[in-house]
Amino acid sequence: MNFDEIFDKLIKDITTLAKSTVKNYSEAAVKDGKQFMQESEEKLKRWTLLLASKQLTTEDFEWLVMSQKDLARMEALKQSGLALARIDAFRMSMLNLIIDTVFSIIKI
Repeated sequence: MNFDEIFDKLIKDITTLAKSTVKNYSEAAVKDGKQFMQESEEKLKRWTLLLASKQLTTEDFEWLVMSQKDLARMEALKQSGLALARIDAFRMSMLNLIIDTVFSIIKI
């Protein structure tokens, strides 16, 4: 398993998610998504490797990723004026996308 490939796929998928869910604010959403991924990269790598080696359960992995919700501050989206409810919906979609992508690549 190559985490760099997973990480690159996540960045591409977050960009696609931003363009499809917050169209008029996609530039800010992509910026926030990339910022979150950079800040979380080491943790996500460690958790993904633990999950792949069956040292973490899927439930543990999901909980750990979701625990990062507050780190996904979405400052660019807030500054762009997008409603807080839509920002939170994008944030949750991004976290779920991370979980689903990792699970599909590891074949969970």
